[in-house]
Amino acid sequence: PYFGSIPDYSQDKPGLALSGVSKDGPADKAGLKAGDVIIKLGDSKVGNIDDFDGALRKFKAGDKVIVVVKRDGKEQILSVTLG
Repeated sequence: PYFGSIPDYSQDKPGLALSGVSKDGPADKAGLKAGDVIIKLGDSKVGNIDDFDGALRKFKAGDKVIVVVKRDGKEQILSVTLG
């Protein structure tokens, strides 16, 4: 499935930090943006890019997935419809 996020590999904190999202992609449409740190995808905790990749593979295109991100120090819950 397609998520449409651009990882920020310069960050070393837990989660998957984003340097941006693909314009009009699933992550963009759900409201994710640069600077967000994905800490949960569905029922899976995300500590790094490998965790995110493994969690994403549990879904298929068209699935709605709950994503928990840290933004400005606060957790936000968003719903992403995968492409």
